[in-house]
Amino acid sequence: MKLKGHLLLVEQMREMEEANEELKRLNSVKDRLLSVISHDIRAPLASLKSILKLMVSKNLTATELNQLVVNLDNHVEHLNGFLENLLYWTKENFSQIKPSPNKLVLHRLVKETIRLLSFNAKRKQIAIQTDVSGEVLIYADAEMIKLVLRNLVSNAIKFCNANDRVYIHAANENEMIRVSVKDTGQGINEKNIATLFSLSHLSTAGTKNEIGVGLGLTVCKEFVQKMGGTISVSSKEGEGSCFEFTVPRFIKNKTSTEAAFRLSSRV
Repeated sequence: MKLKGHLLLVEQMREMEEANEELKRLNSVKDRLLSVISHDIRAPLASLKSILKLMVSKNLTATELNQLVVNLDNHVEHLNGFLENLLYWTKENFSQIKPSPNKLVLHRLVKETIRLLSFNAKRKQIAIQTDVSGEVLIYADAEMIKLVLRNLVSNAIKFCNANDRVYIHAANENEMIRVSVKDTGQGINEKNIATLFSLSHLSTAGTKNEIGVGLGLTVCKEFVQKMGGTISVSSKEGEGSCFEFTVPRFIKNKTSTEAAFRLSSRV
């Protein structure tokens, strides 16, 4: 009886330690999330307030007004992107989003992404080139893939200068498809690469002082992993960056594809 009581006490202590560790983790997430929100929401809202005050004053030339409108568009775009990423991240962490994979034509998703971001690219005189065959089929959640592509291509544009280029490439890799988004922009400082995909990473301004979307890469990593893939980055300052992620390839009449997806999406 004493042994049974001792074992019960040990089990209760183990459960309390696990609960305490989980509480510490949640508090850490809360602190990091508040830091990101403070960094990525307060600054653009303060700028928006200043811009609107200047527009209301009407003491502006046509050129000055046009520049303010451009800045206003940039800030609204940032806030929209941030809130979209925040919504997905919150759902992912508190509602446990589950992917709904389907057969998808990757080329169509890439084309849609380029269309959505074409104005930003043209405004910075950046060319986007693709090498994604219309025959490349993936087995993934459409909305998750769209968000990953938007974040990666948007980031590439953000850190490019005029006349730089962004390349989107896809290739077979066994039962996966490897997608790369490469740019010839300013690159990333080596010390910042380690934290890029974590919530501790705060966004940095682009080459035209574009405001970043701090949660973007964190959401990308979590979604890619949910779909059974991996994500990585290689970069060198002054020579650009290359973000790569893998996603299951759609293989006709092969049930192992779905099984592998379900297994990996439990991670």
